[in-house]
Amino acid sequence: MQTENQKNRLWRPQLSQTGLSLIVAAYVMLALNHGFWTRLLGQFPLNDSRSLIFALGVFALTVLLLELFGPARLQKPVAAVMILITAGAGYYERTFGVLIDREMVRNIFETTYAESSQLLTLRMAASLLLSGVLPALLVFWPQVKRVGGWHQLWRWPLGVGLSLAVLVGALFTHYKDYSAMLRERHDLMGAYQPGASMVAAARFAQEQWKTGDPVAVAYGRDAATGPHLAAAPQPVLMVVFVGETARAQNFGLNGYARDTTPELARRDVIAFTDTSSCGTSTAVSVPCMFSGLGKAGYSREAALGRENLLDIMAHAGLEIDWWDNNAGDQNVARRLGWNRIDQSISPEACEGECTDEAFLPVIEKAAASIDRNTVLVLHMIGSHGPAYYLRYPKTRAVFQPDCRSSQFSDCSTEEIVNAYDNTIRETDHVLAQAIDLLAASDRVIPAMVYLSDHGESLGENGLYLHAAPSFMAPAEQTRVPFVIWLDHRFSETMGLDSDCLRKIAGAPSSHDNLFPTLLGLMDVQTSVRDPALDLTATCRKGEMM
Repeated sequence: MQTENQKNRLWRPQLSQTGLSLIVAAYVMLALNHGFWTRLLGQFPLNDSRSLIFALGVFALTVLLLELFGPARLQKPVAAVMILITAGAGYYERTFGVLIDREMVRNIFETTYAESSQLLTLRMAASLLLSGVLPALLVFWPQVKRVGGWHQLWRWPLGVGLSLAVLVGALFTHYKDYSAMLRERHDLMGAYQPGASMVAAARFAQEQWKTGDPVAVAYGRDAATGPHLAAAPQPVLMVVFVGETARAQNFGLNGYARDTTPELARRDVIAFTDTSSCGTSTAVSVPCMFSGLGKAGYSREAALGRENLLDIMAHAGLEIDWWDNNAGDQNVARRLGWNRIDQSISPEACEGECTDEAFLPVIEKAAASIDRNTVLVLHMIGSHGPAYYLRYPKTRAVFQPDCRSSQFSDCSTEEIVNAYDNTIRETDHVLAQAIDLLAASDRVIPAMVYLSDHGESLGENGLYLHAAPSFMAPAEQTRVPFVIWLDHRFSETMGLDSDCLRKIAGAPSSHDNLFPTLLGLMDVQTSVRDPALDLTATCRKGEMM
């Protein structure tokens, strides 16, 4: 006879451990893997047995992950976490077209609170609550009939082995077709969740372990001041703007139909109009461009394992000063130190988040106070999305109507592009003001370099934002603006021919050129400067380098 407590107890269904794994796997696959299904059915039609068998194999892979990492009483917590991971990754894939890889995981861990908070919207919260949180909680509802401890010794490897057998069997039914598809379509399994996110997190953890306490070996220790710099009658001030998320396609100087760079167009700048980036995220591109390794040779471990461009210029006796209005120096200035822009620097530019106009007092102060040759690196917030509207004041919102939300589904494509183009106009304004401040100084011999770290997708092919994996990165994320301004005093002091630089500005260039070109511009002599990549090498007056 049932007791009163038993009658009042909430009814809970009873399932076997295998039954719960199959239900969770079915939910994950059918409800949360929209990106995977879209790509698979784009490869094989739904009525093609190859699509169904491949899907069966990936379903078995999902069961395998549940069985492998969730034996016995770990099953429910592991299943809940996998649902949350899949729901979160699926939301960003549907909303922005982004896939989760190692660098995206790095971006998640290294982003600032301000940047991450702009991605947290009510719509996102509602979506994750309904598709992730509630189903994850429901995992704990059923009672699972579990075998004893001794029986787990055979039940766990059996569950893993059976799911692995189904996976392998499915793949080998059409091995030739599937292997060709997986070689050509890396984005297919890149969209599969939670597998892609789990692999990305593991790769990130492995890399962090290997680079957790790096010791940088000496590099370019033979750096010395060249004859031009040594003979400079006043301190030389090189301002290097590391741009953020500016794409070449929307940069007026690069031929964009809209006049997004009217102020730079009125200054005597040199625009390199065919420049490609090392990566599609700040965490890759910024350390890569300062490393001297080049895109082909770059890895995080290699970049952290030796001194970089800033170290080399410091060895030559230059003062290095890094100011940041973004997510930090990305370990580039770790041995020299760096500063963060805040309201105390420029209250009027920091009424909410600081816009890049806050850099202007830093430049003004440097021009008025330095007493030695200096490289001032300014890491911008630039055009970082999705909250483009925060990057410029309303008074300079030229292109209207502009998207004033970080939830792109609230805006039309035209509004998103208008807001993005306003960020480019703001960058144009800041760079032009910087040039004017430098040109007006009678204390220093000035020059300026601007180079964006990566581009941005604005809805092309369903992609938004940046950080696309390299195998699928579109040109919108890899072509970047690159601008050099040389004061006439700088050109004369360094023996540089500006007209010569203009003649080569239309030729292909890349982040690989920054390392040797900055050394060349500053006349730093070192054996590690590659003349073939130094854009100034053939533009010295009266000499060849």
